[in-house]
Amino acid sequence: MIIAGSSGVGKSSLLLQFVDKIFSENLLSTIGVDFKFKTLDIKGKKVKMQIWDTAGSEAFRSIVSAYYRGANAVILVYAIDDKFSFEELSKFWIKEVNKYREPDC
Repeated sequence: MIIAGSSGVGKSSLLLQFVDKIFSENLLSTIGVDFKFKTLDIKGKKVKMQIWDTAGSEAFRSIVSAYYRGANAVILVYAIDDKFSFEELSKFWIKEVNKYREPDC
């Protein structure tokens, strides 16, 4: 699974909360990509998720596109108090995901 979106929208905070149940207002920007694992029990089966947190800054966009290949899901994130980050979803992120994702993603 990939978490993508503009810089500073809270992708790393979302991942940290989901995996470690920790909230921090003082996270540093992700450089390139980072990832965490989370194991869930779904209908009696153990499912191990690998969740990739991608950098949102333009400097890392060419690197991040490679991570869409092989992903089973992509979560696009925007900040509700940042109209630009919402507009970037349709102007860039959705197009980028559709360009590089696997057909069954």
